[in-house]
Amino acid sequence: MKGRGKGGRGQEGVGEEATPECSEASVLDGMGNLRITEKGLKLEGDSEFLQPLYAKEIQSKPGRPLFLQSSRNVSVNIVNSNNQLLTQLVTGSNGFKARGKMFEVKSTSGKLLFSADEQEVVVGAERLRVMGE
Repeated sequence: MKGRGKGGRGQEGVGEEATPECSEASVLDGMGNLRITEKGLKLEGDSEFLQPLYAKEIQSKPGRPLFLQSSRNVSVNIVNSNNQLLTQLVTGSNGFKARGKMFEVKSTSGKLLFSADEQEVVVGAERLRVMGE
């Protein structure tokens, strides 16, 4: 994952590396909110990244939200080995944008509710309601 900006603003567990919770006895070394553990790095509290952040996985503590905050937008880009953009998800003050070969929305049970690609748009709900003037 590549990201910039501030992480962990006012939320515990944000910005932690995806390693299982380690006991204090397993802490080997560190400084400030950053600890080196037997299973990787552990970062707690407010943190600011001044350069891109590269991580295999970022997750919150179990039962805690993962909080990302930006004054402009939050973007998630999927690129290929040549660094060409394949899929993009952008949330910003003007709304939400998704870019890719296809887009799907499913219910919690896995039923297809909506899908779209360049060839067709599918509405999977039993009833479609269109509102307008």
